[in-house]
Amino acid sequence: MSVPKFAERLACAALALALTAEPARAEPPLAPEAARSFITAMGDRAVVLLGEKADAAKRNDNFAELMIDAIDFDALALATLGKMARTASGGDKREFARLFAAHVIDVAIERFGNLKISRFDAGNLRAMPNGNVMVNTAIERAGDAALSVDWRVHRAAQGPLINDIEVEGYSLAIHYRGEFERAGVSTVPGLIAKLREMTRNSAALPVVRRRME
Repeated sequence: MSVPKFAERLACAALALALTAEPARAEPPLAPEAARSFITAMGDRAVVLLGEKADAAKRNDNFAELMIDAIDFDALALATLGKMARTASGGDKREFARLFAAHVIDVAIERFGNLKISRFDAGNLRAMPNGNVMVNTAIERAGDAALSVDWRVHRAAQGPLINDIEVEGYSLAIHYRGEFERAGVSTVPGLIAKLREMTRNSAALPVVRRRME
């Protein structure tokens, strides 16, 4: 699958609702049915949101809110950083996560802001050794084939959240990690500088700053 096509499919998946390795947790693993209920609720919310006829700015803000409610961007950002996260300061990790969230949301809105979803069904569940649950969904889109998307859900402090999205076995975190590597940026401050430039005119960034600070 080409990188542009893969990016579009991942953005489409994010739009529908919008670490593989994690530290050990003291709390019990997430119950599979809790993960299914969470994904189903977010999917239902997305179907309603994408069917609304609000003005574009309001609709985009609402979609940004949905993605922030659904996705653990702090965890996703750490997975995207990979080994670079080990030596990054806490402040740099937080700033990267916010800029990264705004970039992901902007890409999803730009490419699929007018996508029409007719149906969103949660199917198979798979409990993972690290306590995550993989929830498979079928997303039916008007005028296009159904899209099979796997949502990796974990137990965050505020409840279940998505910490990775897989389309046809390809991970959102791995995709963006590769994108940054291809750009030749090998430090977290360098990535922050790149993302600041990329999000200079971001419509999503004010929402992200308000919600994630």
